[in-house]
Formats: sequence, C-alpha cells, structure tokens
Amino acid sequence: MKDDDITYLKKYIERNLNKKDGDHWEYIVRPEIREVINSLNENDSERFSIEILNWDEKTIYPLADEIIFGDNKYIDQDYLYCSIFLKTYDKENLDYLAQNLFNCLDDLNFEKIPLDFFLQIKEKIKYLFQVKNEDEDDFIKKVNEVINDKITKNKDN
Repeated sequence: MKDDDITYLKKYIERNLNKKDGDHWEYIVRPEIREVINSLNENDSERFSIEILNWDEKTIYPLADEIIFGDNKYIDQDYLYCSIFLKTYDKENLDYLAQNLFNCLDDLNFEKIPLDFFLQIKEKIKYLFQVKNEDEDDFIKKVNEVINDKITKNKDN
C-alpha cells in the first residue's frame, strides 16, 4: 500500500535531514517537496495545513520556502509560513524565516485569524530580536497595528 502524500512527504524530509550536501537539497529534495505540496487537492491541502503543525521543528522548517513560493491555491501560504515561524526555535532558522515574515504578515487575512495568533507572533519577534540584540520596533509596528485593531473591534462588539 502506498503512503498518502502527506505521510510520504514527512518521511521523505526525515530521511533527508541528515544529508548536509546543499546541492542534494537544492536540486533533489526541495523540488520533490514542492511538487508534492503543489499537487495536493483541496481536501489534502486542508489536512496538510493542519497536520504539519504537529510535526517537529526539524521536519516542518524545510517546508517554509516551498510553501511560501509554491503554487497550491488551496493553501493559505502566508498563514502557514507564519505558523512555521512560531514553531521554530533555532536562532539561525528564525533569522532566515524573519526575512519573509513581514511580507507574509502583510498578506494575512486579518479578519479570519484570532488575536492570539498575532500576540504569539509579537512575542516570537521580540524573542528573536532579543537574541540578536537588535531593536524590533520597526519590524513589530505592523503586528501592533493589527493587535490594536483587533482589540478595538472586540470592544465594539
């Protein structure tokens, strides 16, 4: 019996995690990951978007670029990218993900995502910039605007 695509993808990433050769990842692993993600139908995409959030950091992190630069119309790429950012603790990986985080935050559907998600993003950004010993003010400004807007809307309702 063949594994479903999501199970296959998880096992495939786990099998390749210890292969440090950049060319192997760039030309073999990443295209395979992208192909599987892009080929998921609507139901599988929904399941994928839920299941990967239960994967460990090492397994989910390689999905970030393939999701954000992928072509699957059924996946909320920006939300998943931000979710991967939240599940990442490795300082180097966090720093890398932060490079696209602002664009993803900008494209999120603010109405559908709960306030708690943005509060978590804010705390994670503070943590990242604290680790880097840098000022996060400019970076976090957009998140604060969303948080304040959501709080105001909740008070009005």
